[in-house]
Amino acid sequence: MSDLCVAAENTRFLYPEAKVGVTGGLIAGLAARVPVKIAMELMLLGEPVDAERAYSVGLINRVVPDGEHIAAAKAMAHTIAGYAPLVTAALKQLVGDMVPVSATETAYRTKKTLDAIMTSDDLAEGVAAFKEKRPPKFKGS
Repeated sequence: MSDLCVAAENTRFLYPEAKVGVTGGLIAGLAARVPVKIAMELMLLGEPVDAERAYSVGLINRVVPDGEHIAAAKAMAHTIAGYAPLVTAALKQLVGDMVPVSATETAYRTKKTLDAIMTSDDLAEGVAAFKEKRPPKFKGS
């Protein structure tokens, strides 16, 4: 579910949930990112897919020699970091708004956002300020 993905030649992708009888449903959003037939193959068959196949179906962006995936990903990040941040953010937002999101993915994103708030320093500060009858001093963390 990342914007970009680099994999080493020896990487294998696997989604074995149907084999073991459990699912959280989050991968259903994969069908919006790769052809439906490929998404269904990954989910229903649960067989390993090698890096070359993952690349050919659009699951990943690059296949690099074993052990070079971190350096390749960092090089991509360095390139992006040199570009205009407002444009990069806008491109991510515009594309993100176009990609369909499953109900499970929406629920996951919502929970992740709310969990961050519920464990934040700002929440503790807000509660303390309320109890002490003073204005809170939020820090955004």
